[in-house]
This record gives sequence, structure tokens and C-alpha cells, in this order.
Amino acid sequence: MGAERRMLVTGGSGYLGRWVVRLAQARWAVTATYCSHPVDEPGAAWVQLDIRDAVAVEELLTRLRPAVVVHTAAVNPGGGGDMEGVNHLGTANVARAAAAAGARLIHLSTDLVFDGRKGRYVEEDEPNPLTPYGHSKALAEAAVRASGAAALIVRTSLIYGWRPQLDRQSRWLVEDARAGRPLRLFTDELRCPIWVESLAAAVVELVERDDTGALHVAGAQALSRYEFGLRLLRFHGVDPAAVIPALSRESGMQRPLDCTLDCSRARTLLATPLPGVDEALTAAGLSLSSGAVCDPAAPRRPAGAGGSQTRQKHPSPLRRGL
Repeated sequence: MGAERRMLVTGGSGYLGRWVVRLAQARWAVTATYCSHPVDEPGAAWVQLDIRDAVAVEELLTRLRPAVVVHTAAVNPGGGGDMEGVNHLGTANVARAAAAAGARLIHLSTDLVFDGRKGRYVEEDEPNPLTPYGHSKALAEAAVRASGAAALIVRTSLIYGWRPQLDRQSRWLVEDARAGRPLRLFTDELRCPIWVESLAAAVVELVERDDTGALHVAGAQALSRYEFGLRLLRFHGVDPAAVIPALSRESGMQRPLDCTLDCSRARTLLATPLPGVDEALTAAGLSLSSGAVCDPAAPRRPAGAGGSQTRQKHPSPLRRGL
């Protein structure tokens, strides 16, 4: 691995960021950032960075001169913090610095840039966010496009996983269900959840390509929040009796209903599989019971084989693991 193969992962301390670091370190010299919580994990040089500080961002990229920046740093819904400052202005700082350093940029975005009225959104559909988070991420996308960086915007969906620990949503579901607290989950909000290890493997594969523009990378199965929650609880061995089906309008907030993504383009480009929830959880359950290890980067089929997105159905079982 030569010094020229340098990668910077912003938000490397986050759930997705850590998996990108883990999967990229074999072929890249990885520097990863954290904002407030130091990280003691091998595989990367860890640097404290607040991406809202434009000077600090520029200085880091000028010093590192990475070939690629994978930008995962963000303030997520319900996470507190300066959503506008981090997601919009911080992304603008990262994008401008990447352009100045001649680095390629992979920017992680969200299905919530859409209004949820259409569903099965393609890359060319215009963002029209309804939520503050979606608005901040739509502005971030615009900043990336305006920066002049050679950039790929990767729109994804709900991210879930269980190792080395549960993702935030799964942890909330499991803890509340075990405590007997009622869980109201919407039956009319549709998303395409993606296993964190598959998403990270797809991102690392995309790093090796030169695609620009936008690309939708999400799971193959569209599920409601309610359906998704039931599956997660059962997978983790928790009685879902506390789950109450609800409608989005009962929240009193304006929320997008159908933010499913059409990922046909990604399935044509990538060798990395993008399994639906049922397929991922089934394969993981079989792997755990047999003692085998799921490999998220093991390709299921050659790139270019295509595939389709389904609801309530899933592709045939994995041949060589996830």
C-alpha cells in the first residue's frame, strides 16, 4: 500500500464510518475523524475534527492530500446537535477542501431529501424535503455539487446492524421492548433499510470507481417502520408485544410516507450485494448458528448482473455470504 493511496473518512467514529474504516484499511492508508469522543480502534490514524471549522478542515486536507474523502459525518434525526451547521455548512467545508486538494469525494446522503409522495425515487428526481434533517441534507447535496469536487452523492436509507454493537434504532427498540414500554411504529412510512456492513462494502467498492453525480444505495426490500421493527425485535430474540401499529399523521408532524429508492443503477454497477432485511437477517442467523462469519464484501454476482427491488419479497439466498 503506497502513501498515495490515502483515504480520509469524516465521521469515522460513527456507526457507518467505523465500518468503512474496517473494510478500507486493507487497501488504503486511512485517516479517520471524530468530533468529541476519541476513538481507540486500530486500522486508522484518528484525528479530532469539527467539520464546522472551515480552516481546520482545509488544513487537514492540505496536510493529508488524500486521494479520496468519504464523508459520513452528520447529525442524524433525534441525535441532537447542530444539524444545520454540521450537515449543511460542515459538508460545504469538506466539499470545498476536497476540491482544493484534488480529492475525490463520496458524500453520504439520505432518502429523506424526498417528500415521500412518489416512492421508488430515481437519482434524477428532484429533492423536496419535508423534515429539518432532510432539508439539511438537501442543502448539503447542493453544496457538494457547487463545490467543484469530483463527487459522488450516495443516497441511502435506514442503517441497521448488530456488531460490534447494535445500531441506534435497534438499541432503542430492544431496550424499550424489554422494559415493556409501548412502541408506536408507523405502518404507512416505507423505507429500504440497509445492513451497515453491506453499505460500507458498497462505499469502499465505489471508492475504487470514478462515478460522479448521485447513486441510490439501499436494501432490496421496502418495509414500513412497523414491519421493520417487528423483524428487528424477533431477530434479537425480543417479544414484539409492546409494538403498536400507528399512522404517521398521528404524530402531528409532517413526515414523508414513501421514501423508497430505486437502486437499479447501483445493482448494475456494484458486485457488492445489497440484501433486503429478510435476506440479511436470515443469512446472519444461519451464520451465527453455524459459527461461520458473514463477509459483507463477498460479491453475490458479477457487477452488471442487475436486480430489482421488491416489497415483502427478497432475492434468492446468498451463495457466498453477505
